[in-house]
Amino acid sequence: MATKEKTQSIESQAVITGIRAKVDGSLGLSLNTPELSPDEKVLFMNLQNLNVRMTIEPMDIKPESKAKIEKAMDGKSPSERLYNVIFVYYKQVKSTDPFETFYAKHIERIIDTYKAKLI
Repeated sequence: MATKEKTQSIESQAVITGIRAKVDGSLGLSLNTPELSPDEKVLFMNLQNLNVRMTIEPMDIKPESKAKIEKAMDGKSPSERLYNVIFVYYKQVKSTDPFETFYAKHIERIIDTYKAKLI
């Protein structure tokens, strides 16, 4: 993880090469940068997995306006996050149970695990 004294902001050209809609309603983006020196690559690597502010502005077309999205990252409650993770797992294992049944079974297992830890 990057330390505060080594972290810098970066301004660079990039091309969005992939957009993935995620189950939780967010997007995953892949982008390509220009060819970078080793030191420039380190600048990007120091920001990996950090919450960053991003502005995307086309260079070849003058934008008519700027849209500002004011939502915070990980704005979901822990229970919403758990529900979403169980749903993704449900899809991956291709369960034949209805999701509600699958979800209830997994929540009960989690509850039982914590009950067993009670003194």
